[in-house]
Amino acid sequence: MGRIRSNSNALSLISKSNYLIKEIKPNFFNNKKQLHLEIGMGKGDFIIQSAIQYPNINFIGIERDNTIVLKAINKLNKLERKIDNLLIININANDLQKWFNEQSIDKIYLNFSDPWPKKRHEKYRLTSLSFLKIYQWLLKTKGMIELKTDNDSFYKYSLESVHKSKIFKITYQTNNIYKDKSKIINNIQSEYEKKFIKLNKNINKIELSN
Repeated sequence: MGRIRSNSNALSLISKSNYLIKEIKPNFFNNKKQLHLEIGMGKGDFIIQSAIQYPNINFIGIERDNTIVLKAINKLNKLERKIDNLLIININANDLQKWFNEQSIDKIYLNFSDPWPKKRHEKYRLTSLSFLKIYQWLLKTKGMIELKTDNDSFYKYSLESVHKSKIFKITYQTNNIYKDKSKIINNIQSEYEKKFIKLNKNINKIELSN
């Protein structure tokens, strides 16, 4: 979607937002609703719409780039009302275990993650063994992971990684979610998904459970 120009004031600006989680807490929402986590939320289209559509679920978006976090917060600020079931953390996914308790997450979303195609960068892929172990630690019993990607190689890699790890079981997989009408009834699109649909690119999807 084009390179985003870095905003040197982004960190200062997002730190003023009530949507940004600034410190670790035992319970970020002070209630017992389900907690869903999007890792790599981008500019927030998916998680913002999810929070609006499902007010009885708490959502937290993770994004490491503070300029992109600022874009998401600007979208939230333009809404007519504050979304009470959505918060954002500006961190790298490697730090998730510092911010959350063990078995505290009900569902994880991986939407159009960076595929890191070079072999030497495998450790950065969000479906590598090291990250699958982090998700295992984070998720409650009967927790779920949903992955969507336009990158066919990353889709195949993710399936292979899950099979090799034996941590999660694959409950659903397709190399074109838009051919499965039952799966797109309540499908919420990220900004990347909207782009690739316009380009007639197939969208892969994997669903996992522990």
